[in-house]
Amino acid sequence: MKIVFLLLVSNLLSPSPQTIERLSATITTRQVQQGKSVTVRGEVFYQQNGNMITHFTFPREVIIVANKLGETRIYDPRQNAVIRYQSEAFSTQTTQLAFFLNGTTSDMGLTQLGFVQDKTTSADKLLITEWRLKTPDKKASIQRVKIVYDRANPIYMHYSDGAGKIIRKVFYYSYQSIDGRPFPATTTEIVYQDRDSTVSKNVYADFRLNRDATSHYFDYTIPANAKISQ
Repeated sequence: MKIVFLLLVSNLLSPSPQTIERLSATITTRQVQQGKSVTVRGEVFYQQNGNMITHFTFPREVIIVANKLGETRIYDPRQNAVIRYQSEAFSTQTTQLAFFLNGTTSDMGLTQLGFVQDKTTSADKLLITEWRLKTPDKKASIQRVKIVYDRANPIYMHYSDGAGKIIRKVFYYSYQSIDGRPFPATTTEIVYQDRDSTVSKNVYADFRLNRDATSHYFDYTIPANAKISQ
């Protein structure tokens, strides 16, 4: 298929950017649910080894410490309390930053989550790939996923349940170059629940790389005396 060939050639001819050892950026999230809007602001600090710190500053301070193993700690400085989670679903390797900075947009982390590609089509010069669970599992909430690419850039994904109902949509846009890597600075996600939906818009800005990324939050650790919350 011509569009697939052009996509492969584009990837092969593109110059190799430098390795990104660390990256920081500001993030603003606006979420709308049941007619109510909430805005959250903060900064994210990502390292090549998969360690990622997210420091929310508004409307309240919260610090999230996560790694590629799915170990996640949510720390509330005001209460000096921490909540712990561990799951592959929380791995930093399945985040937007990891997909685009590590060049794994060809499957958007689906292979790691147990999906295989089973269909490829094109329409209006867009490449469309469809994915299913490698091992059938009727209990899994997500059964199929579709990704739409404009050239090599993902612009849309949706997730479907066993009945074929779309339960989540993600739009990627406002692409900009981060040291030669195309990155969608804005994403909009819609999650459908019963008759309601939650819409979240994430905007990244003020990207800093390697030597320019100097925040002490890259080495942040949660205080040893923090209380464990359930």
